[in-house]
Amino acid sequence: MTKEIQATLVDKHAIKDCKFPNEKIQLSTTEVSNLLIKLKVATILGNMEKIKCRIFFRDSEELKVVETTIWATCEKNIVLKAGIFIPIRRIVDVLI
Repeated sequence: MTKEIQATLVDKHAIKDCKFPNEKIQLSTTEVSNLLIKLKVATILGNMEKIKCRIFFRDSEELKVVETTIWATCEKNIVLKAGIFIPIRRIVDVLI
């Protein structure tokens, strides 16, 4: 997906106040596969090298972006520091 995306920059601690709808973001099968690979790579780089990535996600209000490390990628969520999570179904893209 890697194109210029306009999003509101948020602090990772503000994510705990975000409301995430149950609907999935509309991505093609290829985009979903690529996103999952990016999440796994970002998790490894975040844990081993403390490299931050930019995570573009959509909550109930708008498209947002956070710059942080990913601590874990689970089946349904990614986990950031302090137990903050973002549902994978609401992630639009990840830039490493």
